[in-house]
Amino acid sequence: MKEYYTIAEVAKMVGRNRATIYSRIDALNIKTHKFNLDRKSYIAATDVEKIKDILVRPWIAGEKTEKATEEPSVA
Repeated sequence: MKEYYTIAEVAKMVGRNRATIYSRIDALNIKTHKFNLDRKSYIAATDVEKIKDILVRPWIAGEKTEKATEEPSVA
């Protein structure tokens, strides 16, 4: 078993497109890794399992929260 997978490999494993994987990475705050002399982004194998679980059982991801936006202060 590999320690890291590319976004394309993860997409192929779970049967979704790369955009969906990027969306889940963002929603779950998963850290991507880049290695020297390689332009690809990688995800740790443990995080791949999280993505698989969320795609199968989306209710375990937690409730949707509103992103906090700061109001510009008027001085």
